[in-house]
Amino acid sequence: MNKDNYKNAIDQIHASEELKQKTFEKIQNNKRKYNYVKYLVACTAIFVIAFSVRLVYLNKNTENIENEEPNIEIATMNIEELPHFKNIDELKDVLKENGYGGARYEETTKGMLSDVISNADSAVQEKLEDINYSTTNVQVDNVDEADIVKTDGEYIYYITNNKIYIVDRNLEIVSKIYIKNNNEYFSPFELYINKNKLIVLGNYFSYQEKTYSESEDEVLKDRASVTSINLAKVYVYDITEKNSPKLKREVSLDGNYINSRMIGENIYFVSRKYPHYYEDTKDQEILPVVKDSLANESKTIDCTDIIYFKNSKNYCYMLVGSFNINDEKEVNVQTFFGASDNMYVSQKNLYLTETEYGIGFSYIDSKTTIYKFNLNDSMLNLQCKGEVNGYLKNQFSMDEYEGNLRLATTITLDEENDITANNLYILNENLEEIGKIENLAKEEKIYSVRFIGKIGYIVTFKQIDPLFVIDLSNPKEPVVKGELKIPGYSSYLHPYDETHIIGIGNNVKDNGHGGVTNSNMKMSMFDVSDLENPKEIFNVDIGNSYADSSISYNHKALFYNKSKNLIGFPVDLRERKAKDDRNGFVVFKIDLEKNEFEKYGEILQEIDYKTNIDRAIYIEDTLYTLADYKIVSYNLTSFEKIKELNLED
Repeated sequence: MNKDNYKNAIDQIHASEELKQKTFEKIQNNKRKYNYVKYLVACTAIFVIAFSVRLVYLNKNTENIENEEPNIEIATMNIEELPHFKNIDELKDVLKENGYGGARYEETTKGMLSDVISNADSAVQEKLEDINYSTTNVQVDNVDEADIVKTDGEYIYYITNNKIYIVDRNLEIVSKIYIKNNNEYFSPFELYINKNKLIVLGNYFSYQEKTYSESEDEVLKDRASVTSINLAKVYVYDITEKNSPKLKREVSLDGNYINSRMIGENIYFVSRKYPHYYEDTKDQEILPVVKDSLANESKTIDCTDIIYFKNSKNYCYMLVGSFNINDEKEVNVQTFFGASDNMYVSQKNLYLTETEYGIGFSYIDSKTTIYKFNLNDSMLNLQCKGEVNGYLKNQFSMDEYEGNLRLATTITLDEENDITANNLYILNENLEEIGKIENLAKEEKIYSVRFIGKIGYIVTFKQIDPLFVIDLSNPKEPVVKGELKIPGYSSYLHPYDETHIIGIGNNVKDNGHGGVTNSNMKMSMFDVSDLENPKEIFNVDIGNSYADSSISYNHKALFYNKSKNLIGFPVDLRERKAKDDRNGFVVFKIDLEKNEFEKYGEILQEIDYKTNIDRAIYIEDTLYTLADYKIVSYNLTSFEKIKELNLED
């Protein structure tokens, strides 16, 4: 589905322009073309949430918290001392002041039908310790990120076309999970595998039609209205028997699923809900609710339990939930009135950011607010709130090291003439600023960031690609040690070893009008052993000016096998004639001795949304490519096709 189709889908939603744009931007940054239509349709619906967690907010002045500056002295506070809505009237006033209106919703307690289709004998559990297989490309070690595909070395778990497939390594379907019932739908977005548990995350949408054909009012006759409900769902399945997954638990948060992480047995996930209000809206219809199958009924969050920071310019609920997939404790949920944009999680803390735009959603005077949560097993405790100038590119713009948070932001100085600059901030454990570099690479924007230990790498771009190497060993005095200027830019940076980093992006050429345009994709190897003199030691060109890859905006699309020195990613190779367009997957061998990315293997085919390759994984010496409607296995050495599995029902 192209961008215009997404726009058309959004236009069918009676929501604010802010919500439409935020939704469209969210779709651009995610992979699932086919399934995300339901994500868009669901954006105006209601969520269900529970509030059962103890909060810790660290601030100096509790009476005037909404007026305080961000870098404040810290003091522990009780949940009762946090700023909350005083009553339902205050919440309504906030919604009315900001023009929120839209569809009205009715709560439903209908369950969903989980139809598990099996066609294989009971799987035999084997020890997998010695099997070499893919893992998801994550930002932080031991902090798992959900994706559309996972493998445990024996089975492949894959989301496509609103179904979850469990497929063995010989490409035989073991079981299939499809969740749908009448007017109720579940769109699975991502999943985790944790030993004998399959965790599926996505959006649930249901609607009810009400007709007035029996009304005495002639105006109402033959009219119909639709009430709907939208939930961010987490389903936990026991997959001890792979051919017969058993649903063990489901947890619902109000709003749309935004992001998640998993550490050990604990899952942390975030949703966002835009409330809608009319003068005759019932109080309960604008309040979020939660549902955990461990409890007997859903729970409505009282407005006085919603933390409300009055200086926030984003008028929506942000819901943060956490639970252990193996215990019997109900989900912990914290509810805020404010949005979340990016999420970064270390092994000890979770950070959520919120972009606060200037007047008219201008990037001028934009700021980023950071919420820090301490992770204590399945408990989340809000620790503090901070703020920096500018906006973040993505999650890689943040990193925690030795208790400090490093952030790289872009600021807009002149929106009309597109004049920008870039900043780097270092905040201590209380989110107080202790070091910074400002006005870096004026007139350019950040295209990629990677923090590795005491070193930070920032790529900015307008016409050339400066790679900045920043020494962060003294967090109070960060220093730009080196700068490399080469044509093009890197939109993703991947660490190779202690002295080398890989950049994937584009070459550029003069467009004849004083600017530049892409000439082809490019992958570069940078030698950063000398911080003051970074070098591009070799690179490889891919395709032409129409070449594109999802790796430019989704790091989970990376194929990486360090033991074999292999790196790869999906590609779309467009030509001037559409009939010559190709989609596929390219794999290169990294050879530091020969200073080259050697073309190791390539799979190309005619572009077709059903068969376009979105991911590739490996198990031992077998490569698997995954598309919407098929999985294909290849010999990882010869790239000869082994088997093809058609997923089109």
